[in-house]
Formats: sequence, C-alpha cells, structure tokens
Amino acid sequence: MKKYLPLLISGALMIFTGFYMILRPDGFLTVVISIFGVYLIIDAVRTLLLLRRMGDKAGRTFLGVSTGKAILNLVLGILVVIIALLVPRLIPTLVVYIAAAAFLITGVVDLFDLIALSRMDFIWPGMGLETVLSFVFSLVLFLFPNFLTGVVMTLFAAILLASGALMIYGAISQLVFTRRITKLEELD
Repeated sequence: MKKYLPLLISGALMIFTGFYMILRPDGFLTVVISIFGVYLIIDAVRTLLLLRRMGDKAGRTFLGVSTGKAILNLVLGILVVIIALLVPRLIPTLVVYIAAAAFLITGVVDLFDLIALSRMDFIWPGMGLETVLSFVFSLVLFLFPNFLTGVVMTLFAAILLASGALMIYGAISQLVFTRRITKLEELD
C-alpha cells in the first residue's frame, strides 16, 4: 500500500485542484498570478547575480539594458504579488496587463541580449525560445486578457480531473492486482 500512496495522494490533489479551478477560478487565478509575481522576483534576482558575476566582460550597454530589465521585473513582480494578495478583484484586468507588459519588455530586452551575446560568441541556451515565448505570451495576454479565466482554465481543470481520476484508478488497479498475485503465490 505504501508504494501506491504517493499516486493516490497525487491523484486526489489533481482532482481537488481541478474542482477548485472550476468552482473558484478567481481564487485559482490569484494563486497563479502570485506565483508569476514570485517568479519575476526570483528571475530578476538571478539575473542581477549573473550580471554581477559577468562584470565588465559583458559590456556596458548589455549590462545596462539587462540590469534595467531585471530591476523592472523585480518591481513588476513585487507589484503583481501585492495586487494579487491585497486587491484580488483587479487580477482579471490590471494584473494580466502588467504581466503582458512584463512579457513584452522581457521579449524586447531578450532579443537585444541575444544579438549582443551572439556578437560576443557567447551562447545562452534557450534564450531564443524564451524570447519568442515572451512575445507570444505578451500578444495573447494583450489581445485576450480574460482568456485565462475562460477556456484555458476550463481546459486545464478538465485535464487535471481526468488525470487525477486515471492516476487513482491506476494505483487502485495495481494494488488489487498485486494483492491477487500475492494470494496466488501463497496458495502454491
């Protein structure tokens, strides 16, 4: 039973999260947006530490632009977390636009960084993908700010519910099968 307990707990948590998304989409969105704000803060601190390690090797323009982006992400991250925790009713509009602006700024600066780093023959794996994804996320959020609470939330909730149910079913099926095999072995 101990072997299947993590699967049962994971499945139950997935089902709970799916129902929570359906019954309280604003509450769930508050949590997701708060996590996004924390991500912005962590990413900004990570970038500032990386830039400090790189020092003068990176060049003044690169350091200035990247430092500016990191500080802006830090401020936006703090702002997003504060709004999400203190005024959650603003999340469906204001915070989504702040997130869209952060993605747009990140995409522009990442594009600049990508060009500057490639001139220095410095490869930053995944930065091209990060740049493209930043522009795509920004575009989606600017064009469809309520998209998160609509179709996407319902789709993710359905996926979580189905996955959780399948996980629980699989764990119980394996448990029953293991017990049957054990009983058959005991009879022989």
